[in-house]
Amino acid sequence: MTTRSPAPAAGPANDPLTANRALAAALLRRERSRRRGVHLLMVVMTLLCAVTLSVTVGRQYRELQSTSEFFHRHAYVPSYDPLSNVILGLPPNTVDVRDSAPAPDIRGITLRRGEISLVAGGELVRSIPLAGPVTGLPDVVRAVDDPSWIDQDGHGKVTLHAALIVSPGGSLTVTAPVTDLVMAVRRGVLLGVDGGRLTLNGVNVRPDTAGGDVNRHAVDERRPFIVATHQAHLAITRSHLSYLGRDWNSSYGVAWSDGSTGSMTHSEVDHSFIGTYTDHARDVLIEQNWFHDNTLYGVDPHSYSTNISVRHNVSERNGRHGIIFSDFVTGGVVEGNITRDNRLNGIMMDASSTGNRIIGNTSTGNRGDGIVLASSPDNVLANNMVTGNRVGIHARGDRANVQVRGNTVEGNQLASQGVELAGNAVRDNGDQWRPRVLIGIWSAVPLVVVLLAGVTGLARRRRDRMSGRPALAVGT
Repeated sequence: MTTRSPAPAAGPANDPLTANRALAAALLRRERSRRRGVHLLMVVMTLLCAVTLSVTVGRQYRELQSTSEFFHRHAYVPSYDPLSNVILGLPPNTVDVRDSAPAPDIRGITLRRGEISLVAGGELVRSIPLAGPVTGLPDVVRAVDDPSWIDQDGHGKVTLHAALIVSPGGSLTVTAPVTDLVMAVRRGVLLGVDGGRLTLNGVNVRPDTAGGDVNRHAVDERRPFIVATHQAHLAITRSHLSYLGRDWNSSYGVAWSDGSTGSMTHSEVDHSFIGTYTDHARDVLIEQNWFHDNTLYGVDPHSYSTNISVRHNVSERNGRHGIIFSDFVTGGVVEGNITRDNRLNGIMMDASSTGNRIIGNTSTGNRGDGIVLASSPDNVLANNMVTGNRVGIHARGDRANVQVRGNTVEGNQLASQGVELAGNAVRDNGDQWRPRVLIGIWSAVPLVVVLLAGVTGLARRRRDRMSGRPALAVGT
């Protein structure tokens, strides 16, 4: 007789209901894990999209324009100053007296206290004693009494056919009834003050043949100009000066040199080689003038000039910089000026020009940079408006102890190079974050995540209904 084994007793391990519950719980855990993975993936992808948009859309990128442009300039050559050339009868470009001979067509009228002298080719032609002080340019015309040297038309115009130089001890004021001072375009003709005092008030000063410098060479040695030298005093006010100067030492247009001082106020200078220039000058005031369309610079204090004040001028459409201090120009101020639409930089401190204050200026629309510091430490840039340039504020070379504060830098291709702009208002420049766009991008991130989660849930439920899959749950 065969003995049958007893059936196994039912228990938790062999209960079908328990097994189903375990399977359902495992599937639910797996489904929840998958959902968490999907949600995490959505968050990560949304964040990556936000980062990509922040870098591509939330930051401005503008390609910097090239400022390289050919500009012809003569190399600097030490030479006699222009007034010495006239007195010695030497041609304007004389470098060494041993290589040049006096020329009779180089003529000058020198005004001293009590005397007028006429010189030609370095020789005295005539000496004219004066019974009293010279009160104006008509007195000089009457004393010389020779229209081949200087003449007047009786309607306010005086024409120089020779250089007119106010020598030490001499003084001359050119004002009404003279309204037009015309200088002949010929070698050696200029208006100069050599240790004396010269004032221009309400006068138009120009050459007798107004010629532009379309090629920007300024090589015509006949082009007249105004220069003060040897601690002279030159003051110009309410005057218009045009088509003056060339590319030669101190012959640039209107120049103060060799310890000279003075001022230019309420005047206009245009189509000259340089609007105004200083060289080893001191205490020169350049205020409320309009410099425009000059071949090189509008305002150019240069070479160890000190205490130069450039205030409330407009310098625009010049061939290079609007205002430049270069070569150890110290202790000056550039305040309240407008420099715009120049073919290079608006305002520049160059070659160890230190201890200057650049305050409250507007530099806009220049092809180059708004304000530039080139190897010029210890300067202050404050409260300037710098807009629409290539680089807003640009510093290179030695820039120790440079203070940059309170400036508004806006709408430039690049906000700055070589200098930090903390403490300044910086907005809407190229290569710069755009805060409003960034706020929009990152404010949308949670909304996008919630929207994607909702869309994913709807899609999942629709899929479950179409497949007939029951909802997963663990029950009794």
